[in-house]
Amino acid sequence: MGSGDKPFGVPGTEADDGPEGISEEEEAKAASAANKFDIRRLIGALFCLYAVILIALGLFGSHEIKNKAAGINVDLWTGLGMLVFGVLMIFWALSRPTVPESPDRREQGPGQIRDAPAT
Repeated sequence: MGSGDKPFGVPGTEADDGPEGISEEEEAKAASAANKFDIRRLIGALFCLYAVILIALGLFGSHEIKNKAAGINVDLWTGLGMLVFGVLMIFWALSRPTVPESPDRREQGPGQIRDAPAT
């Protein structure tokens, strides 16, 4: 490291662009990446996957297992309920995607009380 070099991450260096150095295109890419791994999508996908398995067991399983619970096909009904919940979670994630905070909100720093997002 030379006499004029500053360590990585020190404010004022070229490596520290800050909020001003982010273009709108980069911000859109970051928001898209965040939406891909939204917890609502992951939970919805897992519920749908397990629901399909339970529905298949409820439809194609043995007759004895299907009617163990007083003649009610528990696997089928639980699978249908899980499928509805999973689809609702995915619909919620797609209808209200996450959006990045505006730069003026980012400048408030962590630990600040912020306004709740409008519904």
